[in-house]
This record gives sequence, C-alpha cells and structure tokens, in this order.
Amino acid sequence: MSKSLIVDALEASVTEVISTFTGQKPEIGKSFIRKEIESLGEVSAILGLTGKGFTGTFVVTFEKECLFDIVAALFGTRPETINDETRDAAGEMANMICGAFRRRFEKQGISLQSSTPAIVSGENHTLDILCKSQRLVIPFSVNGSKLFVEFCLDKK
Repeated sequence: MSKSLIVDALEASVTEVISTFTGQKPEIGKSFIRKEIESLGEVSAILGLTGKGFTGTFVVTFEKECLFDIVAALFGTRPETINDETRDAAGEMANMICGAFRRRFEKQGISLQSSTPAIVSGENHTLDILCKSQRLVIPFSVNGSKLFVEFCLDKK
C-alpha cells in the first residue's frame, strides 16, 4: 500500500470522526516522519495493530485544548483539567478513528485488528512504540489546537 493511500485513509478517517462528533472539519497539516518517543501533546491513546504478516501501532495524541474542545462538543461542558472523563474521551475518539482507518485499509485488501487503547497523559510523556520502522505523522487542527495521528506497520 502506498504512502499516499495511507495518508488519504488517515485524513479521511480523522475528518469523518471529528466532523461527526464536533460538527467541525479539522484542518489537515503536512505529514512527516518521526522516530522520537516524546509525545506531541498532553494525552495519547496508543493502539497496537496486528494483521496477516504485519504488526503496528496507531497513536492519536491530543493537545490539551483540542481534547477539551472535543469533550465540550460531545458533552456540552468544557473540562478544566485532564481527568478520567477526558482520558476516556481520548481513547474513544482514537478507537473510532482507528476503526474508520481499518475499514478503509481493508478495502485495499489488508485486514488489521486493534487492541484496546492504552492512555498516557502528562506533559512530555513518552510513547511506547513497538514498531521498528519510522512513524508517519499527520497533524490536524481543530479550533487552532492540534491532534496528531501516528501510524506505522512492520512486516512480521
């Protein structure tokens, strides 16, 4: 599967989920590659991926303000701190984005299963990424704050 097909599937999946639940279309930034383990925001949801001949990782990291905007759109009240409700919302959003991505990926003939998201939060937290390969990262803006989707697959 080519990088452009992966990028298109990731962009369409984030746009679908964010616009469905917030009524806003996220702005898509320029994709880039990274190997660093430091997070790009304050709350990350990490999902392991497995498929025939592949293992991988799918990470959605939220800047605090972006996650608070999403929670406000979902529940009508804006949180003031990162708490269990905001962490749960991050996990649910990541689960839905990953599910939408996996459906698009399956149309290309690659079936992937995902784990339950592990949630990590705090400033400058690190990500436990199982991939040996570099990760493709796509930044998205919602109301001026960001979320980042990171994706990698390794052949078994």
